[in-house]
Amino acid sequence: MKHWCRFIFCIVIFSFSKTQAQSNIFFENIANIDAATQANADSLYYTIGTINIKGNKKTKSYIIDREVPFKEGDKFSAKELTEQLALAKNQLMNTLLFIDVSVYVVNLVNNTATINVEVKERWYIFPLPYFKIADRNFNQWWNEHKASLDRVNYGLKFFHNNISGRNDKLSVNLITGYSQQIQFGYTNPFLDKKLKHGFSVVLSYLRQKEMVYATTSNHKQVLAKSENFIKENAMGLFSYSYRPDSKYRFYFTLGLYQDKIADTILKLNPNYFPANYTSNKLSYASLSATLQYFGVDYIPFPKKGFMYSATIYGRGLQKDVNMLQVLLKTTNAVTIDDKNFITFHTNSNIKFGNAKFYYNQLLLGYNDMFVRGMESYVIDGMMGFVSNNSFYHKLFDINFKNPIKIKNYEKIPFSFYAKLYGDFGYAYNQYATGNKSLANTLLSSAGIGVDITTIYDFVFRIEYGVNKLGDKIFGLRINGEF
Repeated sequence: MKHWCRFIFCIVIFSFSKTQAQSNIFFENIANIDAATQANADSLYYTIGTINIKGNKKTKSYIIDREVPFKEGDKFSAKELTEQLALAKNQLMNTLLFIDVSVYVVNLVNNTATINVEVKERWYIFPLPYFKIADRNFNQWWNEHKASLDRVNYGLKFFHNNISGRNDKLSVNLITGYSQQIQFGYTNPFLDKKLKHGFSVVLSYLRQKEMVYATTSNHKQVLAKSENFIKENAMGLFSYSYRPDSKYRFYFTLGLYQDKIADTILKLNPNYFPANYTSNKLSYASLSATLQYFGVDYIPFPKKGFMYSATIYGRGLQKDVNMLQVLLKTTNAVTIDDKNFITFHTNSNIKFGNAKFYYNQLLLGYNDMFVRGMESYVIDGMMGFVSNNSFYHKLFDINFKNPIKIKNYEKIPFSFYAKLYGDFGYAYNQYATGNKSLANTLLSSAGIGVDITTIYDFVFRIEYGVNKLGDKIFGLRINGEF
């Protein structure tokens, strides 16, 4: 009974853990030109007439119009126009502003098509209680720390995801529990009249009484705990963004950091900070440039298309702290038929700098760079990659009637997908020793699972698999693919 209570509680925790939780299901009911018209008019071209935008109460019409790939006066064949209608829906859903979008021809006179763009807006204001496990993932929290509630962060999170109607976002976090944190963030992607330039600001302060200071030879994190705060982190980020169109995004980010740790940490691990670094404070700046491309039908759960994110990141004010990092993430989703599709996700990281500096060594097992079934392990190193590959089969859809009468939320849709997965990865560590080290060797895992998608970008993943070591792992995750 005790374990079942923990299991139920963990689901609640993960349900609230996604701080940027937004809408999820890709609705299939797009209205196209009728089949008879297409069959008999392949050689004809249709001119785009009036484009009517409906349903937007908060979002500015020009923000919606920006994502529509056609304008009044454009000409398309029947097939091309149908494709453009589908593309318009995809790009509007990928703004993460709407729970549903319909784009269709409402009137066709003398080969001039009147287009309706109908949107259902999300809730944009969320003052929510915040619950999130402090560990790297669910498996570590459940298996290694026995689902301890002492390792949970809780508090209040407020965010507004469309303050001015221009897709600008504000978030304020007041967190306590395992860690104490206060964070402020604001993003405005469209400052200018051409809707291409924007910025974001993040300010954060965190302190905690427990921290990881080393990794064991069997790839487990080593924790230090105290009655007093042993780690403090202050951070400020400013980012400039450029979005020339709906698919490409460029970010240039400046970061300022200060990390402070207890003197005992430097005694436990003299290489936690750079060698010969005697202070328990480390201050540094960072600069990064990121290019992203989103050519998929739906970013949180793609079934078709390709997307990538490429980043060059540099940090350090002192010579010993300097590090240059090159990161590349890709996702390729291939549709087989109406029920089946395959996704190939890769994540690679190459670092140049002080390899003896523990702060620089964190690699596999952190953030979204992991081999499924091996989340309980961390593998330090300066270079590595993972490949997450899944075959999906759609099982069924369910629409639950909302017991509370709320406009745009009469029904809550869920989609269920069965999957088979196979992952592999590699981490290079020049200082790794021992025949049992997971560094410098090919890692692999395989398994089965069920993914459940619903509104607000919620993707709930249930997985069971076996890894290279023979470990049989049951895992839960809530996130998007990218």
